[in-house]
Amino acid sequence: MKKISELIIHILLMAVIDGLLIYTEFASAKSPFAGDGRKVFLIAVGNLLCILVILFGEKISNIWHTHKISKAADIILLIMSAPVMLVFVQMITWLSGKRTKSMGYLGNIMKRVFSMSLTDMIGNMVICYLLLLILILIFRKVKTASVIFCYILVIFALVNFFVMEFRGEAFFLFDIMGINTAAEVVGGYEFKMPLMLGIPLIYSIVFTEIISKFQRLELGKKSKKNLLIRLSVLIAFIVGMAVGFKPLIMKMDHVLLWSVNQEYRQRGLVYSFAREFRYIFVEEPEGYSAEAVEKIAEQIKSEPETAQKATEVQPENIIMIMNESLADFESVADLKTDSEILPYIRSMDENVKHGNLHVPTYGGGTAKSEYEALTGNSISFLPSGSVPYELYVRDPEYGMADILKSQGYYTIAMHPNHAHNWNRDQVYPEMGFDEFISLSNWGDQYTDKVRTFISDQSAYDKIISLCEEKEKGQKLFTFCVTMQNHGGYRDSKLNGFEPDVKLNYDTDYPYAETYLSLERESDKAFKNLIEYFENVDEPTMIVMFGDHWPKLEAGFISELLGKDKDSLDLIESQVTYTTPYVIWTNYESETVKEDISANYLGSYVLQLAGAKLTPYNQFLLRLKEQLPIIGMGAVCDKDGNWYVNDEAPEQYKKLLGDYNILEYNNQFEKKNVLESLFTLH
Repeated sequence: MKKISELIIHILLMAVIDGLLIYTEFASAKSPFAGDGRKVFLIAVGNLLCILVILFGEKISNIWHTHKISKAADIILLIMSAPVMLVFVQMITWLSGKRTKSMGYLGNIMKRVFSMSLTDMIGNMVICYLLLLILILIFRKVKTASVIFCYILVIFALVNFFVMEFRGEAFFLFDIMGINTAAEVVGGYEFKMPLMLGIPLIYSIVFTEIISKFQRLELGKKSKKNLLIRLSVLIAFIVGMAVGFKPLIMKMDHVLLWSVNQEYRQRGLVYSFAREFRYIFVEEPEGYSAEAVEKIAEQIKSEPETAQKATEVQPENIIMIMNESLADFESVADLKTDSEILPYIRSMDENVKHGNLHVPTYGGGTAKSEYEALTGNSISFLPSGSVPYELYVRDPEYGMADILKSQGYYTIAMHPNHAHNWNRDQVYPEMGFDEFISLSNWGDQYTDKVRTFISDQSAYDKIISLCEEKEKGQKLFTFCVTMQNHGGYRDSKLNGFEPDVKLNYDTDYPYAETYLSLERESDKAFKNLIEYFENVDEPTMIVMFGDHWPKLEAGFISELLGKDKDSLDLIESQVTYTTPYVIWTNYESETVKEDISANYLGSYVLQLAGAKLTPYNQFLLRLKEQLPIIGMGAVCDKDGNWYVNDEAPEQYKKLLGDYNILEYNNQFEKKNVLESLFTLH
């Protein structure tokens, strides 16, 4: 009975894998399985081997274990668990973000797996064996520990694979903190498995089943004494690791954070992920002290205040919109399409500040761009991969909402989705927002949807209603995060959305066509919003910016960039972190085209609105004049010169060092926060 149930479970597991492989082939290829005979053969053999091991493995194992050599073989099987699984994990990792029909790719992956440097190979193996040791101490039976070890590694590799598929960036340690938000939207994506992925998956199951049937080693006999000894050793090991963890992890190499998946491929997923633990520690920046903060503050206050630019009008309505996944691909390359994607936004040339906004994330991580824009703090000084909304926001969290609230504005945050996404229901009150309107209190009047998300037009209609309903003379700051263009661009027709953009490339890119069609809807809705406020007497400023690029077909992104995204160097990759921004007024104001980074946007808006600025805002605006763009691992100066952070001229390093010191005091200092720098209260 046990064998039958085990067989049924494994057949179901293989059926799920094989089903996804078949579905992907038929969904992605005009001629499914064409030229893939050897892959299909290997997968079929793997399925057969798994069934044979289940049916006859235990019987063969019983016979085998009558020989004295069997114990040595068990030891060899234990030792081989880590390197064998490492090969499977790296095969999966090398497939992340890739698509291939060539059988030769298997040999290429194997070559790359075994070309890993000796240091990196040792690092991966040490971590694997430590994990295996912990599991053996917990479960005593080597078989149980090894099976769990194998499944942990495979699941980990698959998580990274699908995160790459969904957002175009690798799974990072701090992504664990955002798992609830990810779960909210994962249903909008397709789980596809390229045929090549079936090979490491099926054979890892075969290997795991061999361990299950043939491994007989145990860490002593089952007894209370044995349990006590194992727990004691485990506790001592954990305590030792806790004591020595930080010094050890801080000695490890940094991860190339602008190309994490390349690190995973070339240096090993396990070892590279372990090295990310160094980023959980928020350390004081070099030269930090309360005295250093005071010194910078005195320098800021000794300089003339940054004057308001271009207008003396203070808007009664400040509307700030972070538009989900809005990118301007037409500014990146000659987009081969039958339609202009953002005709209205790109045509705006009166009473407008506009350009490219450099944001700190790609394909996801919306709250990172939001955090920079609202607080003025830069993600580049925070532990890499972290989302401040999940980890670091303090009460109060100083920024735009707090500053405008202190100057008589009623502050409203809006998001037509779940309030707990990115912890916003906790964060917004700490930022100083008076009210948060989310899906739970949005109301039924403004709920028209495009696909499964509330449309931009409905969100803008809601904003208009708030302005119409407020008391005359009341100043209003509204910050809205849209949802219409959120990722998951599959089967749009099933959701009642008919793409109207056609691309003219040799390869079909249906996801890209859906996305670009959604952008056209965003452009139309924004035009309607502007046209409404053109006829409003109250001085109004409307700010709109994109949070990040969408995750689309890798082939389309390659067409756009002229090369694979993974092959971009650090400076070349900066373009993939740009979105459009617009600051428009319904009163006369200077038109300026300027590229900046998101950390300056809030201070820039406050300056243009004629608001009183904090010294921190003053500092940021002066820094913007010297370094208008703080990008991903690199900065751009006022003359358009890009520098890798570590190679920037000394005067820029000094400015960045001061910025880091101020941000640390603002975000992490517990006793000596210089409040007068960051708030007007």
